[in-house]
Amino acid sequence: MRHLSRAHRPVVSAQAVEAQQGKCDHDAARRCYEMENTRTMKSQLVEKGDYAVGVDVGGTHTDLVLSGPNGLVRSKSFTTHGDYSVGIFNALELAANQLGQERDEVLAQCHAFINGSTIVTNAITELRGAKVGVLITRGFKDTFRLASGARRVEYDDHLQTPPPDVVARDCIEEISERVMSNGEIAVPLDEVEVRAAVRRLRDNGVEAIAICYLWSFSDGTNEKRTREIVLEEIPGIFITLSSEVHPVVGEYPRFMTAVFNCLSHRATTRYVEGLQTQLGNAGFTGTLTFFQGIGGSVGAEAVQAKPVTLMQSGPAGGVMGARHAAARLGLTNIFVGDMGGTSFDTAVLPNLEPSIAKQATFGPFHTGINMLDIVSVGAGGGSVAWLDGRGVPQVGPHSAGSEPGPACYGRGGTEPTVTDANVILGLIDPGNYLNGRHQLSVADASAAVKNRIGDPLGWDVKQAAAGIYDLAVIEMANALRVVSIERGHHPRDFTFFSYGGGLGLFAVEICRRLGCPSIVIPDNSSAFSAYGVLIADYVRQYEQTVNWDLSDPSQADRINEAMAVMLSQAKHDAGLEGIAPEDLSVERSGDFRFLGQTYEVTVPLQDVDFVPADAARLAEDFPRVYERNYGEGTAWKGSPVVLMTLSTRVIHHRPKPTERQQAVVVGAPTPQPVGERSVFLPSERRDAVLPIYAEADLIPGAVVNGPCIVDVGDTTIYVPEGSECGRDQYFNFTLTA
Repeated sequence: MRHLSRAHRPVVSAQAVEAQQGKCDHDAARRCYEMENTRTMKSQLVEKGDYAVGVDVGGTHTDLVLSGPNGLVRSKSFTTHGDYSVGIFNALELAANQLGQERDEVLAQCHAFINGSTIVTNAITELRGAKVGVLITRGFKDTFRLASGARRVEYDDHLQTPPPDVVARDCIEEISERVMSNGEIAVPLDEVEVRAAVRRLRDNGVEAIAICYLWSFSDGTNEKRTREIVLEEIPGIFITLSSEVHPVVGEYPRFMTAVFNCLSHRATTRYVEGLQTQLGNAGFTGTLTFFQGIGGSVGAEAVQAKPVTLMQSGPAGGVMGARHAAARLGLTNIFVGDMGGTSFDTAVLPNLEPSIAKQATFGPFHTGINMLDIVSVGAGGGSVAWLDGRGVPQVGPHSAGSEPGPACYGRGGTEPTVTDANVILGLIDPGNYLNGRHQLSVADASAAVKNRIGDPLGWDVKQAAAGIYDLAVIEMANALRVVSIERGHHPRDFTFFSYGGGLGLFAVEICRRLGCPSIVIPDNSSAFSAYGVLIADYVRQYEQTVNWDLSDPSQADRINEAMAVMLSQAKHDAGLEGIAPEDLSVERSGDFRFLGQTYEVTVPLQDVDFVPADAARLAEDFPRVYERNYGEGTAWKGSPVVLMTLSTRVIHHRPKPTERQQAVVVGAPTPQPVGERSVFLPSERRDAVLPIYAEADLIPGAVVNGPCIVDVGDTTIYVPEGSECGRDQYFNFTLTA
């Protein structure tokens, strides 16, 4: 793995030093800011390997952040769903142009290219991907139909709502074999039966095969032998073993993880190999890695083998970026919001620790996929406003995406969206969208809102647009309430990190509904998930069900052996990416439950071997941990405690890019507006003329009072009446609610 060839320090001018010492006046500070804000001088010679790229391919926009010796540049282009690489290269070209270079010049000097994308999310959400065949233990063919057995309507015993068929029934083949819960092979694998079943799947045109045997995580011998037979019959076909992709108790989530891994393989492989080829053709010789939903990046080979790890990778990038930025500011509790073109994604980080969603659920499907615990709602810029059967206006969850996009894009869209509402209200400047690269049509936006919302409700266009704005605020505030108040965290004790291209228009109004007093809109907020992807560390997570009843301390050695196997695999995988074992940080945790319970509570563990005496200590400590999660008196005291599953997470901390920084200028005067704009204030339902401030004028220490608008070029910040907006030493915008 390549690292930065040398440590880069920002070039600090004499004026910058004076500003940091508080010795220069406002004009000098402004000049200092402009010089520090110049990302790269055209005349500067740059060594090969000085650049790194982070990309987030979203539903509407493809965001890119490029790091170099003088800091960061960002760019944004429309996502091209037919070929995602087109949007990526468009964004890269825009970033290179900011440096006065050609795209391929930058790629030739690039040591790392880190990518987050919606490829797997789309495949699983839409159930569109490879045709999957399944080999399953005889008698369990209906596992996918029965699923977890839950009813959507709890009290209706007759209403059957099975999940959609991810695998066609004629593509599921039963195999005579049986492994018991203790790992004993009770029924040997019938290899003749396997060959016949594989040939039927081949004739049925399957493109990938999931091997799903009961209790295979206890002993994977039968699954591994089946894989050998499959490859003899269908050389080169993609295969997933349930015992490898998710070696954890619970056959349905384990089997679904294997199936989804197969389903998303084809699209992932095409994307990865296509991007590798095109980057190589453009002169890139660095390391290509991919960001995972768990919050770290890995190499191309790893994600092609296990593409399900890419689920929700884009939103996870923003969470990790916010964690890094909050740590620099000395914050401890934050909750985050990312408003893109398709959705609003939020998470809570008490003590800057993101929660992990184990066995994540996607629609009706329960899986074994682990990822950051992110709540998403359909309240993005492209989310469509519509009237339900009662004539009540709604926003989302469906989105106009980038093609055709909101009506104001002028690409043929006719449905009103949140972005259309913001254009009508005057919150977005139609002539300066994305730094003026795209002109928006107020007429098209008004026609869409009038025809679909205003006329049916008897509202004028501005009132209808304000209603859409309010609905978006409510949707996002409710999502934040889920991750904060409903989980025992009061927003008054947290800082809201607001990012994404559209959230600066809503952040203050959202926080006023929740009682959150402070907001940070980070530098690079419009491409912040790409920023989080860029700074990502290498992260891999491994799990193994061990089922240790802590009343039996003699099992400690068996548990240590399981931990050693996971760590050995982790070191091997890291070595494939050029990471030495001594450069890995190891974090362990265990999933505990009281005997007889269905679900577990995750508890951090020390990175040391167990001794028999640890069994009693863990059993004694668990009730206290349980009650911290669920309240006093909820623990089943006296019940045996079981350590069901062990987890090992390894992390390799990668170098972080140079970012601009300037000391706060104490007493900096309020900058002068660069213009004004007529805005229909959504919360007050009245017209007003608001001053517009340019980002460059708002230096660290300067403050502007609402109501006003701050124009950042690729995003806009709306500061309502009673709020104020300033800038900290890292050029983050700080707002009060």
